[in-house]
This record gives sequence, structure tokens and C-alpha cells, in this order.
Amino acid sequence: MNIAGGPGAISQGLRELGVESTLLVFNERPFERGFDVNLQLRDTSRKSSIPSNLPKQLRAFLWALPRFDVFHFHAGLTLLPRKLNLPAVRALRKGIVFQSWGSDLRGRPASDVRYLRAAGAVIVGSYLTRRLAPSGRWPEYDVVPPAIVLQDWQPAPTEPSETLRVAHAPSKRAVKGTDAVLAAIESLRSRGVPIELDLIEGVPNREARLRYAAADVVIDQLRIGWYGMLAIESMALAKPVVVHLDDQAAAETEEAFGLELPLMRATEQTVEDVLAGLVEVRESLPELGRRSREYVEHVHAHTKVARQVLDIYERVMPISS
Repeated sequence: MNIAGGPGAISQGLRELGVESTLLVFNERPFERGFDVNLQLRDTSRKSSIPSNLPKQLRAFLWALPRFDVFHFHAGLTLLPRKLNLPAVRALRKGIVFQSWGSDLRGRPASDVRYLRAAGAVIVGSYLTRRLAPSGRWPEYDVVPPAIVLQDWQPAPTEPSETLRVAHAPSKRAVKGTDAVLAAIESLRSRGVPIELDLIEGVPNREARLRYAAADVVIDQLRIGWYGMLAIESMALAKPVVVHLDDQAAAETEEAFGLELPLMRATEQTVEDVLAGLVEVRESLPELGRRSREYVEHVHAHTKVARQVLDIYERVMPISS
């Protein structure tokens, strides 16, 4: 799965570092962009799809097995159903890396992810996910931030105006705290505060990007405790981002990268006050947006992330006799 383009950005970064990297997906879906090989499978969440999908998956597996040194699996999925390919990959002394994208690992019992025992490395995207992920007889988690191809996201700063323009693009409203965002905007407007909301849902990525670029501020999520690809893309556009952050994970991140997180913190309970404060200081928002872009360049640039991933590959590849 090319989740929000993240795996694709890693693959592109690896190629720019001189690595042969092929991105294979089951299907292209909303919020996922790009691939090298698309199996075009039927709905993989339904057991009834297994018989029709299996021949394609087997052909892909037999094609890939002799060609690649490392198999990097995303979101708990592998090439074959029930992860039946893992014994063969291990037997042929290939490197195995699993990368979590949050919900496939965070908060789950260890019994759900026993397949990680086959891995040479397990990547998580944040210190929050690492803390909330189950422990077991598998490798310690490597924290590698999600990647973005910065050339595709040029800064688009906006000049402050009388009205604060806020964008919010929830993939799932309940997860992102969208009801609290809507209530905060409605309350502020009823008080005469000059603010407007662009709620971005169900539109192609190209259109969504243009609407992010037109905003003064972007709200990511108010519940999860960490920022996602929407925040990363918005920061790349030089947009200030409002998000709920776990304090411990934020401190660990700032220590690891030696940078202050340029994010405005809010919860469902405080978002109205945070937005009201931003209206009062909107002249300073372009500077915060500039710092946001610098942070992404330092932490999330695809070649920098790919270098970390390549170091992991070199660690998990068995030494030839």
C-alpha cells in the first residue's frame, strides 16, 4: 500500500541513492499515489476475494523472490495472504523489513502481530507509535519519520488578510476530531471573529493541494497525539499547522533531531482558543510557516529518510558466506 505517498517517497529516495527499488501495490486507492507494479487485486479485506487474487499474487511473488535482496512490507501486509510468503523469503536469506503506519500496530495486542518475529527490522514513524506498540520476540523498533518528495511541494506562503483562512482535510472525521473543529469555527464566527474554514473531503489530491496552498493555517488532528502526512505536506507548503501532540513523544523527537517542533498544539477542548489566538497574531504566521518548511527539509526529505532506511537494509541483509 502506498499510504499517502509515503512508501513511494522512500522508494524514490532509494533510487536517487543508487538503489534498485521497486514499489509494488495491490491497488491504487484514495490518498495513495504512485507505484511501479500494480497487481489490481479485488478487495483484499474480503476472504471471498482470495481465490481470484491468489494467482496474481503468486506470480508476483515468484517474479520478485529471485530479483530482490530485501522485502520491505508496509502496514502489516505481505505479498501472499496470511503472510505465507515469509518462510520462503527467510529460507532464501533475504532481508525482511516491516513498516507500520500507525493503526496497524499502535495499541494492538502482541498476538495480533506475531508475524513480526520473521522481520530483521520493524520501522515505526514516531516515538508515540513506538511507545504504544506491543512488545514481543521481534526486533526493537526503529523510528524513521515519514518521507515526502520536497520537489513536489514548493512553498506557497500567503499574505495575512483580515480573515484567517483555515483548512482541515479529515480522512476520517471521528479520528481527526472534526466535530470539534466545526464547533470551534462556528462559535468564533458567531462572536464576530474573522475566520473561515475550508473543509476538504473526497477530492482528488491535486485539488486538495491547491486548497492547502490557499490557506493561512492547516488543522491536522486533535485526538491521535501525533502529526500525519497532511501536516507534513502542509509544512512543506510553508503552512503553520495546528495539531494535538503527545508531550513525551514531542520531547523525544526534539531531542533526536535537535529541532524544536514548529507546530501549534491544540486539543478538542482548546482548539477554539488556539484559533482565536492565531487570528490576533496572523501577521506572524508566515514566519512560522517558513520554520515549518525548514523542519520538513531537515526531518522528512525523502533522500534523508531513504538514507536511514538503507542503513536498516544493510543491517538486516544476511552476510554472504
